[in-house]
Amino acid sequence: MSLAAKLLTGMLIFCFPLKVFAWNWQTKITLAVKDQTLEQVCALIEKEYGIPFSYSAGLVNVSEKVTITVRNERLKTVLEKIFTPFDIRFTRIGDQLVLLPQKKQKITLSGFVRDAVSNENLIGATVFDPLTKQGTTTNAYGFFSITLPADTVSLLFSYIGYTTRLLTIDKKFNDLLQVHLKPAGSLKEVVVSSESPLQEQTQMSKMTLSNTALKGMPRLLGEIDVLRTLQSLPGVSSGSGAGGLYVRGGSPDQNLVLIDGSPVFNSSHFFGVFSLINANVVKTTDLYKGAFPARFGGRLSSIIDIATKEGNMKAFHGDASIGLISTNVNVEGPIIKNKTSFVLSARRSYPDLLIKPALVQEDALGTDGDFQAYFYDFNLKVNHIFSPRDRIFLSIYKGEDYLLIEDRSEKNKVNDSNLGTRFELGWGNTISAVRWNHIYHPGLFSNVTFNYSQYEFFTRYQHNYLLPDSVNTSEINGRYNSQMANAALRIDFDYRPMPSHTIKFGAVGTMHYFKPGNSSYVDKESPVKPLDTLNRGMRITGTEVVLYAEDEWRVRSNFFANIGLHTSLFTVEGRYYWSLQPRLGLRYLLPANWALKAAYTLMNQNIHLLSGTTLSLPTDIWVPSTQRVAPMTSQQITAGIAKSFDELKYEFSLEGYYKSMYNMIESNDNFGIFNKDLGRWDQNVTVGKGWSYGAEVMLQKKKGATTGWIGYTLSWSDRRFEGVNNGRLFPYKYDQRHNIDVVLVHQLSKHWEVSASWHFNSGSPFTLPVSSYESIDHPSPWDPAQPSTIDRYTERNNFRGIAAHRLDVGITYSKQKKYWLKSWNFSVYNAYNRKNPYIYALGADPGTKERYLGQLSILPILPSITYAIKF
Repeated sequence: MSLAAKLLTGMLIFCFPLKVFAWNWQTKITLAVKDQTLEQVCALIEKEYGIPFSYSAGLVNVSEKVTITVRNERLKTVLEKIFTPFDIRFTRIGDQLVLLPQKKQKITLSGFVRDAVSNENLIGATVFDPLTKQGTTTNAYGFFSITLPADTVSLLFSYIGYTTRLLTIDKKFNDLLQVHLKPAGSLKEVVVSSESPLQEQTQMSKMTLSNTALKGMPRLLGEIDVLRTLQSLPGVSSGSGAGGLYVRGGSPDQNLVLIDGSPVFNSSHFFGVFSLINANVVKTTDLYKGAFPARFGGRLSSIIDIATKEGNMKAFHGDASIGLISTNVNVEGPIIKNKTSFVLSARRSYPDLLIKPALVQEDALGTDGDFQAYFYDFNLKVNHIFSPRDRIFLSIYKGEDYLLIEDRSEKNKVNDSNLGTRFELGWGNTISAVRWNHIYHPGLFSNVTFNYSQYEFFTRYQHNYLLPDSVNTSEINGRYNSQMANAALRIDFDYRPMPSHTIKFGAVGTMHYFKPGNSSYVDKESPVKPLDTLNRGMRITGTEVVLYAEDEWRVRSNFFANIGLHTSLFTVEGRYYWSLQPRLGLRYLLPANWALKAAYTLMNQNIHLLSGTTLSLPTDIWVPSTQRVAPMTSQQITAGIAKSFDELKYEFSLEGYYKSMYNMIESNDNFGIFNKDLGRWDQNVTVGKGWSYGAEVMLQKKKGATTGWIGYTLSWSDRRFEGVNNGRLFPYKYDQRHNIDVVLVHQLSKHWEVSASWHFNSGSPFTLPVSSYESIDHPSPWDPAQPSTIDRYTERNNFRGIAAHRLDVGITYSKQKKYWLKSWNFSVYNAYNRKNPYIYALGADPGTKERYLGQLSILPILPSITYAIKF
């Protein structure tokens, strides 16, 4: 070593205290203590050997007592003997010996929660660790994942309507848990359920409807109905029709209806009277009115996510019912026990069997006429377990409505040919899907889905008539149809790295196909070339790519957030529409377990619905965005409070919302959906903005012999379009100021149950002329014509109809037989026969020549009786 190096080393040794180098892990110490606290032991070692200890009493418990005797042993060995039993670790920082809490090992537990009887997955079951007070819920496929300290010894599993189970976990367990809960036969399931207390759910503006809820509602013509039950919830209205669905001031096309993840474009049968799906195969229905999670997109107003049953894997079961209007049959069971199961459901209505005899008796159809009016739907679902980590599902749905009126009222005396008319009308949905569930590891679950959805509407007519010579006959044939289809490939991931984070992300690719407004017209005796657009009509394809991610994050013990982003790229006819849609939901727990919630949502909708009336009808046509008409967008801000109390017996929620909508369309007055020039539809609409805002309050009783809820909605819905109403704001046709719903279900005894629901909504606005004057079509003195009335309009939707309200009641008798459960249901729809308006129209009295406002009412008081068996 050089002289300079020696001098530098001497200076460093002189500058630093010698005690820094006075101890190391090999230092030998001797120690003998009995029932001394760790704090006292640390002080003794520091005094005898000059080893300073540093620690925080808030992190490590130094009040624990220890007894130890060692002689001339290594310092590290002695410290391990002293601190390891108390989960305290130590490390050296500078000259300090720092004490820290032991890094506890973590364990990730995952698996499925299932029904012990049928082996079906339970959606939204609660998984809770009593020791750490942390928990999670199962996803849409019954899967859960939770990461906890390795010393967790038990988990609590619960689900409403099932017996709670406490399961002891072996610390070395590293396989998938298969948890089976037994149905609690004496426990009545909740009508509108939240598996955890309302104040503990970050998601607001969401309601979960159980299968039992549907069965407890009063029935229309004996049918259990999903759509009508949803109409009984705050923020949801049926409008002026029987089966419309208007959510927070939005139009019917702004509702995304999903059946096992596949979209449906027409959600009703029989012009809105019945829902499109048999309620007996529905497991759960989730309604999102706002605060949409990032995994959903494509609509502005609501998401209706329907999950159907998966099938009993242990035994065959089924049910059947017959009523005045329809019959349905449902069967489920194992194909391979505990490995493969199926659910098969079929339903058909037969109102024509009741109406046709009356028409024949009145000779309304002629001698060889015919009348048919029915709907049917068919469901098939098969699921197969390949391994504990892999499962595949196959789903098929087909539903159709059909109407035929054929009048053969007379015959040609010369050639004895039938004369008359034939009219057909039909529409329906076709859905198919294949889904694959896979578990990569205990914290990561995926679902891959390929689905196809199609909606088609058609009408056909034929008219036979005598030519002027009264000998020859002619025939006119016409047809009109419209079709839309989607094919999509989707992959969703559910990642749960720790109890404070539930991360969901995925991607969707969708091909859209539109074929609107195709028509054909043939007059066999006409020399004019017929109009035929069936083969040269519009055919439009669009492509949509979606990426999304969301995180359910417990920021603090009383503060939760749901943060997400939904991105969409839609291409159609060479035009690209790109959107970023942020989602944010917040929940803060106030004192006394009141939850304060708020949310912001931006939504985008790439498709539009052309409607010829104020009603939602199957004749409405779906069209894509174009160069001129961009996708619709909306921003919604929601805030409210919620609380469950009295041991989850009652729930109270209050929400306020404000929604702004852009690129809304309104048809011009002279443009109808049967216009032959649908290729130029975007030039026959005007584009504008919309606003809806209001408040919703709901008080619900979930337990006891009497359950039900009371809901009230105060709302506004306005629109503004350039060139309409002079560009001024006006109330839109879905604006209904007040909406009240009261639903009660009471268990009279073991065999008898009564239910009742009362609905009230303010009248909807529509446009009436403010004055009228007479005009002549041909003002020539040599060609006089009959005068016609010309109406003068000023304000759009300047008149509001009368309020609509009705009472539905039902009573069900059920009794368990040896091999089956039988039941009788007696229901009365519109019990006090309220004449609610369906359509308003101006008429004129032929005698007084005075005009009046007429009203068409449908669905008067309708009693029904249904007999059902379940085996």
